[in-house]
Amino acid sequence: MFPAKFSFDVNAAPSCTSDFVVFPINAASSGSQPNIVAFNQLYSGVSSGLCNRTATGSDTGVDAEVFWSYRVSSIGGAVTTSPVISSDGTGAKIAFVESTNKASHFHVLAWKANDGRKTSDLQDVTSPITPTVVTVSPVAGSGTMTDLSFGSTTAGSDTLSSPFIDYFSDLAYVGNDAGVLFRIKNVFCTLPSCAGAQPMIDTSFGTGGSVTVCSGKKLTGPVLNVVNSKVYVGCADGKLYAVPSTGTGTITSITIGDGTTKTYGGIVDPPIVDSVNGFVYAESGSASTGTKAVLVQAPVSLASPVVVQIGQGNQCDLHSPTPNNAYFNSITSSGAMMYIGGVSSGTVTSCTGGTNSGATVALYGLTFNTTTGVIKSPASNTLALGGGPGYEFAPMTEFFNSNTGNDWLFYSAIQSAQTNVASSEITTGFPTAFTAVTEGIGTSGIIVDNNASSTTFPQAASIYFNALHQNAACSNNTNNALTGGCAVKLTQAGLN
Repeated sequence: MFPAKFSFDVNAAPSCTSDFVVFPINAASSGSQPNIVAFNQLYSGVSSGLCNRTATGSDTGVDAEVFWSYRVSSIGGAVTTSPVISSDGTGAKIAFVESTNKASHFHVLAWKANDGRKTSDLQDVTSPITPTVVTVSPVAGSGTMTDLSFGSTTAGSDTLSSPFIDYFSDLAYVGNDAGVLFRIKNVFCTLPSCAGAQPMIDTSFGTGGSVTVCSGKKLTGPVLNVVNSKVYVGCADGKLYAVPSTGTGTITSITIGDGTTKTYGGIVDPPIVDSVNGFVYAESGSASTGTKAVLVQAPVSLASPVVVQIGQGNQCDLHSPTPNNAYFNSITSSGAMMYIGGVSSGTVTSCTGGTNSGATVALYGLTFNTTTGVIKSPASNTLALGGGPGYEFAPMTEFFNSNTGNDWLFYSAIQSAQTNVASSEITTGFPTAFTAVTEGIGTSGIIVDNNASSTTFPQAASIYFNALHQNAACSNNTNNALTGGCAVKLTQAGLN
């Protein structure tokens, strides 16, 4: 899953006090364990940084500071999926899901600066506070939150489905592990019809606010395509579904992977919906036919999908690909490409570590028909990345830094104690090399902040992620060796 960054404007001047990153924490909260935190003073660094300060007391002066730290504990759950920030200009509210093995809870938090921050240690998150629950839309800056239960009390957990916010309509779509898709209204209370109300199940959607998509199976995060009013969502059964945004009418689907008989045949990440070109992309670690992992491109109608085989099948889960900047400029340009990582050869004993003799991984680059925009098969480019104890890739992240003219690709091998976070410059095409560092045992999803000049705003062009660990201290800060991982920032250029 991904942290969330404010502000949204990659071209805005970086701010030490207003810009912040929210990290979800996959750990049940306690008096010393938060399950959602935020940091500001982001653009700090050991050598230099826009936000560097004079070291005082336990404040290093060269690290980010805790902006707020909360233990959301309505059900004693963890925040296992990605949070979403409001678009009000200040990022004053955060929508997220708290989940256990029972019904999940959808929260909207109106954070208050410095809540849960230790004045004796501005880098320590271990004094979280519990937000007060309110039954109206929470007021910005109040440190309060709403609490909405959704799903079965016995089988309503949410492992994979991050909420998708339709900002224009102030709606949220979110699924759960029972294969049920829900719609919630009054999320950030931005419409006159909300009139101060708290988020609630939108009973006009489906049957009483929900639609069963794939009964008893885990759903991914949903994605709304406003062009054709369909919600696309993947399922652990290996199928990609298109659900009418009204919740009524025919649900269509195509089979991507074999989630019935193969361990890694499900879909675990939200589909990529390209509304401009009319395509949707999904992937699975094991194809419904054959012995390969697969990336599938289909028209938004889900008719006539194109299947591209990726490396070896049923080895590990396959995570989201990413297009390059040339794709965003024109899918039919000769330089348009889609990147994805996978197991290239051999047999993986364990995706989460251990000895895997003879297995290797690679970066794959897929090109497109310059007339139709249809993806080409097989993959035309590969970059060998070697072998090691970890083989499952985190979702790929691309960012074009218009200030420097660099198109960057960031990627990571999950659960690997070796060099596991890499970047490649893809400005002129498929890369022949990569820069790699070691962060924990791999990363969460990776996000990017801005286009800032490293000269004018040092440390401001960076990436952020949760470095996963196995109950070990963070490499550069022993204060916060907590369950779930470590918040990490690295520069885009050089991964410093």
